[in-house]
Amino acid sequence: MKKSLLALLLFVVLVIIVSPGIIGGLAERSLNENLDWAAEKGGELIVSSQGFNRGWFSSEGQHRIELGDGAVRAALGGFNAGDTELPALIINTHIDHGLIPVSSLGRERGSLTPGLGSAVSTMTIELGNDASFTVPGTIFSKISLTGELTSSYSLDAGSTVFDDVTLTWEPGSIDFSTDSASGRVVFDGNFGAVSVGDKLQRVSVESFKFSGEQAQTEYGFAVGDVNFSIVELLVYVADNKVSGMRGLNIVASSSLNDGNLDARSVLKIDAQTVPGFGDISLIADISISGANAAAVGKASTRLQNIAANQDPRQAMTSVADDLKDLFASGFEINIHQLDVELPMGTLETRLTVEIPESDRADFQWVSLLLSTAAALDLEIPEALMDMAIEMNPQIGVFVAMGYLKKNGDVYEMTARYKKGVMTINGAPIPIPFGAFQ
Repeated sequence: MKKSLLALLLFVVLVIIVSPGIIGGLAERSLNENLDWAAEKGGELIVSSQGFNRGWFSSEGQHRIELGDGAVRAALGGFNAGDTELPALIINTHIDHGLIPVSSLGRERGSLTPGLGSAVSTMTIELGNDASFTVPGTIFSKISLTGELTSSYSLDAGSTVFDDVTLTWEPGSIDFSTDSASGRVVFDGNFGAVSVGDKLQRVSVESFKFSGEQAQTEYGFAVGDVNFSIVELLVYVADNKVSGMRGLNIVASSSLNDGNLDARSVLKIDAQTVPGFGDISLIADISISGANAAAVGKASTRLQNIAANQDPRQAMTSVADDLKDLFASGFEINIHQLDVELPMGTLETRLTVEIPESDRADFQWVSLLLSTAAALDLEIPEALMDMAIEMNPQIGVFVAMGYLKKNGDVYEMTARYKKGVMTINGAPIPIPFGAFQ
């Protein structure tokens, strides 16, 4: 019994005293791997280590995250014309390592949970010209024995003033985990009210939340589920509300099936205030199915990099080739529901487009149009149509030609297209295919 107890005590000493130094190296490597993986999947992000001072029980590290050349940097450059530098994010991290990180007990959210390390990070934004801004909140992280990084961003209520702009916020949090080995990301965020503005204009968000799970694919994009919602967003000018939005909710999902991408998104807005018009609401339910994942990945990557390409003509030619690959593989687009509720009624749209698979070696855009099938159903409230004709009398031509037929208190359009033949409300419509040669 005494030998067993001695062996147990010796094991505990080794775990607590010896393991931190060994685990420290593993924790550093795991942290760098996760940051490098995040930068790689972020496209244009550049992550660089600014130093890592490893101790026996704890370590200090700093990483710099900035935008590299690409579409986002080019777009932001237009708002940053007077500066040569774009803002950079600096992350300072303190890691308590060891199979049992006893040194973490002296700080907030310290834990003896076994792993490669327990970390706390703070963030600063460098604005250039020696100016910087401390990002409110703290990130608490744990690195598991398998290298999975689980983090929680905690934000206390507060406010700050920067360049005469006042920013106030209520408590919020984000829980997320990343695994560089599997490419899986899980996140869940919930924030209270946020307000930003000056004496002339102010934007206020009552609260918002988001959640999701994404997994990286071999095609350069992620698939999974994402949910996002805002309770209310208001815009004020000189303390007078000029516009606003209530009940924004987005639910999106995507998956891979036999090398094809299936995706669906549903957008709902309970009320959007339009000055001088009134409140409108929106429901949009759109899906794409059977799209070749490899072609989608190539096309999206090229589109993202067009802004950074020195030869835009060559870039557009490459995108055109990728789009041919995509359309030749065939897919289907559905607008299951697109309803816009207005003060004078609801505008309803339904659309289905079926693009069949074709021979890529013989691909022609005209052939694609001849083989595509589509169906459109449209309903326009009579009051909305009357207002549109009053504003632009030429719109009345669509009624006169029978493209829009009155049925009760709505105008309807039923359009069908198949094998190069289009009909609108049963009447054939000629299509100038020569324009697509």
